[in-house]
Amino acid sequence: MFRTRNRLTLAAILAVTAFGSVSPAYAGKAERCEARLERIESRFREIEARRGYEAATKWWEKAWRSYHDRCVV
Repeated sequence: MFRTRNRLTLAAILAVTAFGSVSPAYAGKAERCEARLERIESRFREIEARRGYEAATKWWEKAWRSYHDRCVV
């Protein structure tokens, strides 16, 4: 009885420790990706104002592909 309880306790502690060490890294990535998306949207508006919507959408396709590969997938 005590062996099973001790093993369960140890397993729970290890699971919490493993999850806790992974969570901050994931949170940091989410924050970086959110900031990156905001920069991309801002840059899109700048290009649109200077060169027009067509040029901005061409730029957006490349920027979105890069963002998607790094942050979404």
